Amino acid sequence: MTIAYIESVNEGFDRLQRLLLAMRAGDELLTSDASRVTGLNENTCNTVFEGLTRAGLMSRGADGRFIRKTLDSLWS
Repeated sequence: MTIAYIESVNEGFDRLQRLLLAMRAGDELLTSDASRVTGLNENTCNTVFEGLTRAGLMSRGADGRFIRKTLDSLWS
């Protein structure tokens, strides 16, 4: 792995973090859209979203979209 590749991946995760922080409860996102915006591959984005779903921060719609949940849902 080159330093340029590692920096590119780090920048992709920074873009993904900004995207996720900008989401509000009820906002929806497809893995393919996140991949396009961040430059990360779809599998990587999907893995992050699945982790957020397991943590209770997102849910997954029947059509594959990930939906941002409220933080209140963690305590209810």
